[in-house]
Amino acid sequence: MMPQPFTTDIVLIGGGHAHVEVLRSFAMAPLDGVRLTVVARDTVTPYSGMLPGYLAGLYSHAEAHIDLRPLCARAGARLIHAPATGLDPNARTVSLGDRPPLHFDLASIDIGSTPVDADITGAGEHGIPVKPVERFLERWQAFETRAAGSAGKVAVAIVGGGAGGVEVCLGLRHRLAWAIKAQGGDTGRLAFALVTDSDTLLPRHGAGTRRYMAAAMRNAGITVHHNKHVSRIDAGHLTCDDGSQIESAATVLVTGAAAASWLAGTGLARDDAGFISVDASLRSTSHPFVLACGDIASFGPQPLVKNGVYAVRQGPFLARTLRRLAKDLTPQAFRPQHRTLALITTGERHAIASWGNLAFRGDWVWRWKDWIDRRWMKVYQELPSMADAGATPMRCGGCGAKVPASVLKRALARLDLASHPDVVIGLDAPDDAAVLQPLEGSVIIQTVDQFPAFIDDPYVFGRITAVHALSDIHAMGAKPAAALALAGLLPGTAEAMESDLVQMLEGILSILREENCALAGGHTSETERASLGLSVTGFASPTSLIRKGGLKPGDALILTRPLGTGVLFAADMQGEAKSAWIEEALAGMQRSNGPAARILIDHGVTAMTDVTGFGLAGHLLEMLQASGVGARLQTGALPAYTGAVDLLARGIASTLHPGNVAMLDGVIDATLHAPMLFDPQTAGGLLAGIAREKSDACLSALQNGGDPAARIIGEVTEITEPIIVITS
Repeated sequence: MMPQPFTTDIVLIGGGHAHVEVLRSFAMAPLDGVRLTVVARDTVTPYSGMLPGYLAGLYSHAEAHIDLRPLCARAGARLIHAPATGLDPNARTVSLGDRPPLHFDLASIDIGSTPVDADITGAGEHGIPVKPVERFLERWQAFETRAAGSAGKVAVAIVGGGAGGVEVCLGLRHRLAWAIKAQGGDTGRLAFALVTDSDTLLPRHGAGTRRYMAAAMRNAGITVHHNKHVSRIDAGHLTCDDGSQIESAATVLVTGAAAASWLAGTGLARDDAGFISVDASLRSTSHPFVLACGDIASFGPQPLVKNGVYAVRQGPFLARTLRRLAKDLTPQAFRPQHRTLALITTGERHAIASWGNLAFRGDWVWRWKDWIDRRWMKVYQELPSMADAGATPMRCGGCGAKVPASVLKRALARLDLASHPDVVIGLDAPDDAAVLQPLEGSVIIQTVDQFPAFIDDPYVFGRITAVHALSDIHAMGAKPAAALALAGLLPGTAEAMESDLVQMLEGILSILREENCALAGGHTSETERASLGLSVTGFASPTSLIRKGGLKPGDALILTRPLGTGVLFAADMQGEAKSAWIEEALAGMQRSNGPAARILIDHGVTAMTDVTGFGLAGHLLEMLQASGVGARLQTGALPAYTGAVDLLARGIASTLHPGNVAMLDGVIDATLHAPMLFDPQTAGGLLAGIAREKSDACLSALQNGGDPAARIIGEVTEITEPIIVITS
């Protein structure tokens, strides 16, 4: 049954604290007619309350971060892993770098802020800004490894005397001390300094809190430089306005908040510092269909401190406001607290509580803070599955389900269509059908693939569909010339459907251009679930075709890329896959098999196929039966994407997995001990036979040519019973 068309496209830009609450809200109570999309530069987002403890080594990465992918899956939200680079409120689109822009009806921006460094010479080259957090952690870890392994003095400077600055300073000092101790070093060589342009630490807090923090800094052996404005950062030191220099091998910037530079070109009303001006309901004062929250928002009714507390408090309000706006109801006003409780970590399991002029400190404050933070995180890390949305009215099928002509025409007009000399009639002058003229003496190779969307990002889905479909052409040693697309779109507004179609087709085209293959035509329709297919035509000399049936005993069997996409995306649909696992797989699935095929051909490949839905064992069986030989596989040599083996061990599998196992019954041994052999692949690698004496050189060329996971996984044997023998 066709789903009810969505009438409101809500795009959440950024994965901040308020937006994760919106996702939780929609996971618990979906709203008919609304489609949620999250655009995020990072799919794993840190919780600011736990960040100091994480820096100090008191929390693991998983404990202190929220994985957006399973949260989006439970909320039924699309996840677009790409940085927002602009927003056009007039066109209602979000720019995504070199990708097509994304349409929205309502947009919310929760992207946080970055440290101010514009007036510090050398900050870009030698400074280490604490945000974005993941980039900071990468740079700090590299410095920490060098510092812990050295024998000399380790000088570190933190610029910024607010709560963030002191927490980062104490946390990093604790972390680095432990790293040095772990290598048997002397922590006495640590020299930490904090530089602030204020005459006191924590100027926004009461005297008691400032006094407690000063004591914590002294106890940690940290030198505090007051009334110092840093003007320059060099490789080994920083320089202040008064000419004084402070030694520093690593200078960490935790200075005042700055807004993302791309906001300047949006036309949204902003305050003097560049933050988005919002009214009492968190709506842009110039464009009320755009909302902003957290650090990036400048709250008109009253100034708010840039910290995670207000973003957390704004989350439930933002969720209610988006629901009201989607129903064309007037939003209510957000009423922030005039005073908030601050729990400030001092590096170890010790903290200071600050409430106005009241201050408390002790291990018990840390335990209190730890309980609060873990309770908050648990809400977003242990979500129940989303309930079924229920039945919706049926829409027309057959040609009545075609996408409106106006949508198709506008979408095609936005595409940069590639041409091919063998395409006589294509989309540049469309007719009832495409016309191709092959070179004399060539044979025509045709293939088709189509499947429902397994990821929410239509652009990446388009790229993977193209890679998958083209692999059949590459596996036969042919060159692709033209493709026809079959696009199934979820019913929605004309603007949203146009945006989705452009994303899909531009994804396809981004791969076809690399392959010098033209998109010559296609067909669109409204479907219950987004889908995409590609029919590809290629040409080759009849004498250069590579078939499945040429394997010879003694050939080495080479697999060019990892296995595991079937189980990974089955787990992703259940909200059980980590973002890092999925991102690794998606990166591999967007690489063409063309270069690998050419390397294999150059090394005298005897037979070749691409590994797709039937899994490695199923496609190997096709090759063995066509060649009249057997094979011995080494399961220990099988490359797999991270997480795939663990998920299979947990009993998670693709719905096609049992069918693949049944297909191999009686022709393979150790069926129950090698589940990865039966995992269906999307955009999988190539499986090829290479003469043993050429296999090492071929493998080296593959690994150096873009397929580092390529492996020799076994050898071809004389025909045996069973046909495929498994060894560890």
